[in-house]
Amino acid sequence: MLKNQNIFFILLVIFIGLLFVFPHSFISSGLGNTILTITTFLFGIIGGFYIVVTTTDYNSVKNILASETAGWISLHQNISIYDKQLADKFSLLVDAYVRRAFDYEIIDYTKGTHVEFEALQRMVRDIPLKNELSSVYEKIRDVMDEIIKSRQQLTVLGAKTLSPFQWSVLFILATLLVFSLYGLRSGELFFDIVTVAISSSVVLILLLIRDLDLYIWNEKTFGYDIFENVLKSVGQLPYYPAESLEAGRVNPSEKEYRVGTWLNFPKSLDRKVEIHKTN
Repeated sequence: MLKNQNIFFILLVIFIGLLFVFPHSFISSGLGNTILTITTFLFGIIGGFYIVVTTTDYNSVKNILASETAGWISLHQNISIYDKQLADKFSLLVDAYVRRAFDYEIIDYTKGTHVEFEALQRMVRDIPLKNELSSVYEKIRDVMDEIIKSRQQLTVLGAKTLSPFQWSVLFILATLLVFSLYGLRSGELFFDIVTVAISSSVVLILLLIRDLDLYIWNEKTFGYDIFENVLKSVGQLPYYPAESLEAGRVNPSEKEYRVGTWLNFPKSLDRKVEIHKTN
């Protein structure tokens, strides 16, 4: 996946190149101004509405995900107090759960981690009651209930907010806006600069909405760091998928971490996990 800045600069070059392709004033002033006024108004209203809607869902998912991951950390701490041997087993199950979560985007990971989650849920459910630690036992069950609730909420929210139809409306308006700008050019340098600047701004707005809709905006913190904290808290090394490193989506800051490489993707989701060390 190309980074937003790369997409932006590629399109910026294209917009500059279009200045030499399209002739000046190929749309009449009256028609062009009418189209520009209407499309700018509609793009502003609809684009603004989409940003509000996607931001609301994004913030909800972010908060719920923070609650779920905090739950795993709390659960490990409480199980460590309750039974150290069980805590070691729990740590391995959480590690498998988080590593599997990295195989999917945020909007899909609750479905993709069903098997790993069932193993964790089954282990917590089978923890025997110790009367002398009944308060800790109840805390463990309560935290697990909260994690289940968080996953259910993520399942509900884990879908793209905008439909293909809504995206098509946005793209049509953006295209008309840019087209009318190029059609009204007078040949003056200032107008050309304004045309390229506004066209580039339209692209930035579309990229922002896309990132919010896919829950990948600020993804280093949202999609990686939050899970790495869970791994560290349960005594496991940080883990990164090899394809995420190759795509530049994340750059490890740790001196020692694990990297998972596909063995036979897409036929299998199995990975070869290797430890990497940096000086």
